Formats: sequence, C-alpha cells, structure tokens
Amino acid sequence: MRTSLRPLLVAGALAAALLRSATAQAAEPAPATAPTPAASAPAPAPEAATQSDPALSLDQRVDKAIADFDAIDKDPKALVMRQRALLWLGDLDHERVTEKLLAELQAAADKPFASTVLQAIARVPRPALQEPVWQVLQRSSAPVAARIAAAQATLALGERGVARLVQLVKGEDPKEAQARNFALTALVQSNSPRAVDAVAGLLQSGTTLQRQDLLRRLENVRNVAAISAARVRLAKEAELAVAAPAWRQLAVEGHPRAKDLLIDVFERVPGDPAATVMADLLLGLCLVRDPEFYPVLLRYASSSSDVVRRVLRTAAGHAAKDPALLQFLIAKGLEDTKPGAREAAMALLAEATADAVQPLVAKVRKNISDPKRRSLDLVVGLNELLARDPSWANDCLQFAASRDPDTRVLGLSLLFDLNSDLAVVHAQQGVGAKEWPLRSMAYRYLTKFREVASIPLLIARWDREEGRLQAELSDALFAHTATRCWQRREWEAWWEKHKVGFALPHIETVRAAKPAAGGAGGGNTVSYHDLPLVSTKAAFLVDHSGSMSAALGTDTKYNRLEAAKDQLRKVVQALPKTHHINLITYDQQIDALWDGVRPLSEENRTELLKKVDRMRLGGGTNIFDALERAFQDPTIDTIYLLTDGEPSSGKIVAADAIADEVRRWNRTRQVIIHCIGLGIDSALLKRLAKESGGEYRHVR
Repeated sequence: MRTSLRPLLVAGALAAALLRSATAQAAEPAPATAPTPAASAPAPAPEAATQSDPALSLDQRVDKAIADFDAIDKDPKALVMRQRALLWLGDLDHERVTEKLLAELQAAADKPFASTVLQAIARVPRPALQEPVWQVLQRSSAPVAARIAAAQATLALGERGVARLVQLVKGEDPKEAQARNFALTALVQSNSPRAVDAVAGLLQSGTTLQRQDLLRRLENVRNVAAISAARVRLAKEAELAVAAPAWRQLAVEGHPRAKDLLIDVFERVPGDPAATVMADLLLGLCLVRDPEFYPVLLRYASSSSDVVRRVLRTAAGHAAKDPALLQFLIAKGLEDTKPGAREAAMALLAEATADAVQPLVAKVRKNISDPKRRSLDLVVGLNELLARDPSWANDCLQFAASRDPDTRVLGLSLLFDLNSDLAVVHAQQGVGAKEWPLRSMAYRYLTKFREVASIPLLIARWDREEGRLQAELSDALFAHTATRCWQRREWEAWWEKHKVGFALPHIETVRAAKPAAGGAGGGNTVSYHDLPLVSTKAAFLVDHSGSMSAALGTDTKYNRLEAAKDQLRKVVQALPKTHHINLITYDQQIDALWDGVRPLSEENRTELLKKVDRMRLGGGTNIFDALERAFQDPTIDTIYLLTDGEPSSGKIVAADAIADEVRRWNRTRQVIIHCIGLGIDSALLKRLAKESGGEYRHVR
C-alpha cells in the first residue's frame, strides 16, 4: 500500500496550500498534501545532459552547473530557466553546490523563489543545511510553499530527518501548530516506511487530546495501510473520544473493517455520549448502512447540540445514498412523536432524489385537504425536496386555497418561491384578509405576478394600511401601473380614466422608473444605518457583546457599541409617536425592554432611551435566542438585527442551522429582517436578509 501513497496525496495540493497562505498566520490550516520536489520540478531540458556527461569530472560538472545558473538573467521573464538550472544543480552532491544553495536560500529569504531553492536542496541529503532548512520550516513569515518544501528537504536527510519531523509533530506548542501540519504532511506523503510507520505510531501514544488532534489533522489521509491499521486499533481499543473519530474515518474511506467494528465501538457508548462523539457516530452510521442501527442514528441526529446540527448537512449527503435509510426516515422518523426526531428526519432527507422519496410526496398529499400543524411543519421542512416533483406546485395551490390563514400564507409563499402564478386569484382574495401576514404575502405575490384585475382590489386597500404594508401595497400598484399617486381619491380618478382597455406596462418600464423613496407618501423617512424605517411595528436587536469594544476609526475611545447607541438614539428621538417598537439587547443573554412593541409615547420614549444609555459591554453573541425572542411578538413585522460577530452562544450557534430555523418560522410569519454587520461581512446576516426580503449593510 505504501507504494500508492504518493499519487493519492500529491494531486492538486500545492494549489490548495497557496490558496491557504493568505490565512495561514491567523488559523491553523487543515492537513494538506504537497508535491514532492520531483513532482513539482520543471522537466529538464536537453542541456541538462551535460550534468551527467561521463567525459566530465564531478568538479567540472559542478563548475558548469554553477556557471550556467549564474549566467541566467535574474529578470522575472527568465524565472523558469533559473528554476530549471537550480534544480539541475541540486542533483550534484558536492560541497560547493551545498555552499551555493545555502547562499541562494539566504538571498531568497521569504520570497517565492525560496521554495525552488529548497526543492533543489532536497535532491540529495545535505546534512550541512539541516539547520537553515529547519529555520524556514519554523518561520511563520516564509511562504507556505517554501515551508512545505523545507519539510520535504528535511525528509531527504533520511532517518535523522524523519526523527526530527516526528519529534515536531509530537509537540504541543501553539506557536508551532502550522509547522507541525507541514511536518505531518511531509511524513505521511513520504515513500519512507519509517516515516509512515512513525505517524501511525503517534496515534497509539500520547494523551486523548493529542490523539484527537492528530486524527483531525489526518482527516484527509485515506487508504494508507499503516494509518488505516492504526485507526482499526484505536476503534477496537482506545477510549471512546478517540475510538469514535477513528472509526468514522474508517467508514469515510470505505475500509472493510468499519462495519465489523461497529459493535466494538458501540459497546463503549454510554446512554448519553458527548456531542462530538455523537457527531462522529452519526456520520459513521450513515456510511456503514446497518438497518439495525437506524433508530440509534435518528436519536443522535435529534440532538439539539450545535456540534450535531453542524454535521447534519454532511450526513444528509451520505443518507441520500442509502435507500433503506431514506425509507426508514419517511416511515418512522417523520411519524415520531418527538419534534426533534421529526426535524432530524427532515434534515437527513434533504439531499434525497425525488424518485427516492415518492412515498414522502404521497404522505404529504394525504394531509393537504385538511392539514394539521405537524403536516404543515413537514411541508416547510421538506419544501426544497418536494419542489423537485414537477407537480408540487399544484399541491401548494391547495394550501393557498385553504380557509386557514397560516396555511394560505404558506401556500402563497411556496408558490412565490417556485415562481408559479397559479394562485393569483387566491392572492387577490387575500388582500382584504384580517391577518397582516396574509395581506403582506398577497401584496408581494401580486407584485410579482401582475394582472389588470388586481388593480381595483389594490386601490380599495389604499387608505387601510400603514407602515410596511402600505409600502408593499404602493409597490404592488406601481408594478401594475408605473404610476404614483398619494391619496386614494387620486388613484380612483386615475383608474376611472384608464381602466378601459388598460394594458400593463412592460416590466422593464417599471424597473426603470423606480418608486420614490419613502414609500407611499413620497416623503422622507427616518433611517437606521441607511435603512429606511418604513415599518411602524419593529424590533431592534442590538449586540453588546465584548467584541463591540473594538474602536471605530482613529478615535480609540469611540467603539462599536457607542456608535450603535448613537444610531439608536437618533432613530428613537426622530420616530413619530405612531410607531410601535421594542428593543432587545443581547450578548450571551437576552434582555427585552418590553414583552412586545409599544407606541413611542413620551413616557415610553424616555424609558427606551434610558435603556440605550445603560447598555454596557458583555460576553458572547447569542443571535439565535435574540431572534427567537423577537419572533414571539406576533405584531412585529420587521426586525433590525445589528451585530459585529458570528454567533458564539445560545440554543443554536451554527450559522446555517440558525438561518434554516428562521426560514421555517418565517414561512407563515413573513417578518422582514434587515441586518447590519459592524466590521464584519457576515454570510449569516446576508442570508437572513435575503431570505426574509430584507436588506444587508456592511458597516466598516
């Protein structure tokens, strides 16, 4: 197996290493493979034959090789020829060549050319250069490619080099973390049995944390006999915290012992294993495909642990390849009495093909005519999967025709996302609904799918909305007419004049003539971080975690928290008393000023401003619980979420899991979430804003 190690590890590795170099000093890179000097060296040109000309002595060949290299212009255009000449020089085992290579290494310093020099050094063992090479490996300022080449050059020393790299890998100094990765990469990709056996031996010794760390760094090393054998021993004999990841790695590489070892591993599993162990076992069970363990798999997937939630997407990709598991999830998981189990089953079904889940489509369709809460949750959780069925839009139409307001909102929302105009009539009926989420969804649906018959229905609602819904109504009328009016009687007069033979304006005309800022009234509105406050029922979620202490601009005394407080004060002081708002501040804890939104009476305004003044720097960043608290107020139609960091505490920390949960809530709530990132360009904030119809601001 060792003879196949190099091709398994070499491909594409240098490119990956170079891509990581920009962040190599800020985070420890994952173990990567790197090309050996022979793999990355340019092919020698015919002139290289002179190096082995039997008519020349070794000294003569050294003289010629050095002269050839020195004669090449150092202009960047001649770089390829310089690299070739240096590598030819490296093939010669001579004291003067060693001296020349040392001089070139010192001259290259931390420039990219250093990697070529180190490749040349590695052509033959050069004990005299051991220390200069080792310094490059340890130097954080050196290019990633040079540090990888330095590890390779250390290997060229033979047993002594292997021993030194092994000793480095055994270390625990955080400052040497990157160097340890490069050393481990060189050892594992080596053709040396001693090197690979040494790495395998490291897995059998050391503390639990050391072995866990080494397994993590060997994550992408697969089908290497010595490493696989070490994993087998760990799965059989090691403590569970080590056995679980070792067994999971065997399952990932498709090792034939993975299924046999399943019982060995699970005999050591307590009733409630650690979250990291559950995550490893979950992934392994998805790969070994043992039906007797499907209930255990579902139980682990049901964990509320953020570690488990983070791996569910990967697990779903594996589950999609196991038809028996998919059928178990449909028949048992989706019918489980525990909500967590049903949610886990939906997550694990996310990557399945439409053909594989036809029983699921049939199950959902049975409940469409009279949907219950559980079946609606099923539709929301599996919509992306169900949408792969071309007839799913017709099923969603039945939701849109329901008498239940939440179900109608869900149907219109799903059809909106499917880009289907099947429910225009039902959206027209929804504009007069009592429930604001249904009216909001109806306005936006009709804005997207225009019909002349919608115009008088929209005009009839003109003076009956306020805030955000009035803006959405205005957008809908503008989309149909490319016209702006500010009062209902103006709209009625306009329609009376144009309704006979009226044709909808071309959509490009509408896009070119955007509505005036400020909504239907055409006037200026108060803004929060350049986001107009159109809503009259909004919640402000403001982060006061410890990281908000970062200074803004050149004034070290003016930090992010003070800037956030200033923005909020201006907004609260400028908003009219007709607006209803609430303030929810958060670090690792959540603190809502009131149970729900309140009008900005003078008394409430004063209380809110005092709350702003009292905000102090805190601890972590609990975005999920802050959003959950805001959604508990049924009157809120808009959220302004401000943070300067990624989530670090709360019921859910994984960004994708937070966004998935909020999207599920919002299918029937229709709350718009505007997001402001202070000093952070956040993928989570972008997704929350995009999926809710809000806007995102990155404030530097």
